[in-house]
Amino acid sequence: MNIRTLALALAIMPAIASAQDNNSDKDTISNKNTYDTTIVFNKQKYEISQTGERTNVKVYKANGSELEKTLETQYLDGQQVEQVYITSPFIPRRTYKRKSQEYSHYPGIFFGLNILSGSAFGASSAGIYTRDSKSMEWGINGFSFEYPFNSSWALTSAMSLACVSHHFNTDYVLNTVDGITSMQPFKSEEGDDKRPSKSYLSYWALRFPIMLEWSNRIGGDDVYAAFGPSIEFRFNERSRYKLGKRHTLTKDVNMNPIGINLETRVGYGFFMLYARTALTPLLRTKYAPEWHPFTVGCGFRL
Repeated sequence: MNIRTLALALAIMPAIASAQDNNSDKDTISNKNTYDTTIVFNKQKYEISQTGERTNVKVYKANGSELEKTLETQYLDGQQVEQVYITSPFIPRRTYKRKSQEYSHYPGIFFGLNILSGSAFGASSAGIYTRDSKSMEWGINGFSFEYPFNSSWALTSAMSLACVSHHFNTDYVLNTVDGITSMQPFKSEEGDDKRPSKSYLSYWALRFPIMLEWSNRIGGDDVYAAFGPSIEFRFNERSRYKLGKRHTLTKDVNMNPIGINLETRVGYGFFMLYARTALTPLLRTKYAPEWHPFTVGCGFRL
């Protein structure tokens, strides 16, 4: 046993001695070999191992299952290293459950309804000719990141990919003429009175929220709430209409490629509700109308 392992064993010997006075038949300490030490204390097994200059500690329950690590500190020569663990809804967790709640709660899949308003915290779509009942988004979360402050509070983040569409009154289409984007009355190329069945703007969004999250274990699952900003990268935008078949009117709608949002969500277990408003305009206002998407929806954790 080297000096660091011996010092660690000596540091906890008073606690072991005190516990053995009342429970000497259950608490033990043993050396497995020159580098490993196993301590049984309060019905839990602490395994201390040495690999080169690295000292690791693992904790096992009485049934032999290893306690899940959320933050691990390893001691090296003259320095301390912390490891933060990244999780994903698509990566299975261990078969046993933690007694405490999880720290990050992002939906595996989500669906929402969209409104285009004239300001970041407004809900009016007057003059935009929208069909709010048809506007929607759907998407998935790929992975999540968590940095806990204590058992209930954590700073969390994730990466989500969403497909977004904003539908308009079928008498109007969104078009760009001479570099200026605006809503224009629909004119049939055939010169008749036919109207499209759909008129909409669609795009893809890659989002990275950074949220302060609270959670607590109630019953057999977690109740949670989160609030914070997100950065959004938009691409593959199209202004389209459907008249028999789908037509792409223009790919240049003066879209702002990067946007900043404010998000919140609340939930229990696998189900959650969320809301998002765009703090920055969807389009470049120098050449297009000022629109701020507002979204409410639900998500499901996998």
